[in-house]
Amino acid sequence: MKTSVEQLQKEWSTGKFSPLYLFYGQDDFQIDLACEALVRKAVEPGSEDFNFDQLYGNESDGAGIVNIATSYPMMAARRVVLVKNLHQLPAAGLEMIANYVKSPLQSTCLILTAAKIDARRSVWQQLIQSCSAAEFKPLYDNQVPEWLQRRVSQSGLTISAEAIRLLQGLTGSSLRQLDSEIEKIRINLGESREIGVADVERVVGSSRQFSVFELCDAVGQGKISAGLAILHHMLTQGEQPTGILAMLARHFLILAKLHSMRSRRLPEEGLAKALKIQPFFLKNYAAQAAAFSGVQLSAALGHLLEADAQLKSSYQKPALVLELLLLKLRYVL
Repeated sequence: MKTSVEQLQKEWSTGKFSPLYLFYGQDDFQIDLACEALVRKAVEPGSEDFNFDQLYGNESDGAGIVNIATSYPMMAARRVVLVKNLHQLPAAGLEMIANYVKSPLQSTCLILTAAKIDARRSVWQQLIQSCSAAEFKPLYDNQVPEWLQRRVSQSGLTISAEAIRLLQGLTGSSLRQLDSEIEKIRINLGESREIGVADVERVVGSSRQFSVFELCDAVGQGKISAGLAILHHMLTQGEQPTGILAMLARHFLILAKLHSMRSRRLPEEGLAKALKIQPFFLKNYAAQAAAFSGVQLSAALGHLLEADAQLKSSYQKPALVLELLLLKLRYVL
């Protein structure tokens, strides 16, 4: 029957395992994480060579899967059999699996995964009814920050809300890609246990910042044609529109803060620390901030906020939203 991965994880933590699992849906990364967690808990340490089998639907047949599933474990409480991409198994093989799940071997933990199922077909109905089944749908953009928070905490780290927004903006909402970037940041974090904006900029944004600086420079100098050309190049190179906007917004927010801090006469190191930026970039920011008034920067931030809302809710193409943003920034700066 259908359940949730959260409920299943509670059961696994107490040593309770079902003989049948079905993980299905379009989010293959979350399915992989669930499988890894289950296998790690269900397979007795040291018995992996004897009691764990991983098969693939496009490389197996129903008879072979059932034969392995009906084999008893060797010197362990259970055998774990993971079958990935069950939807690629031929129809005859699916029928054999459906027959097996009606009376499964209790000492086997059979884990089935599928990217897509046809719930109208009796074979899939049988599998959902007989297995502990969990569906994994892609997360909406507004659900990703909470997932990121949990994922980072599982590594024993913390991450600021601003760093989460920047990371998602630069990387997009692919959980697999986000997880890869988190791992890169963790490796480069040193002894610190907190991920901040500077860490995301250094590890994730370093390859993107130069283009963003070029883009900001072109807009600030009134070179709209150059700015549009840079924007087009970034988009064709696969840069995420939300990432471009996130870096632009952060750039102009720093300029606004820097503009308002001029009277404080802080040393460069103090300014960089207060703005949470690398000292290397301070002169570039300072030169641009000096060219704008507070009114101009406030108007620019308003246009950036408007573009953010349009990217999230508008039917306009992201490229068009960003092009119109550059035109608007040109006329206020």
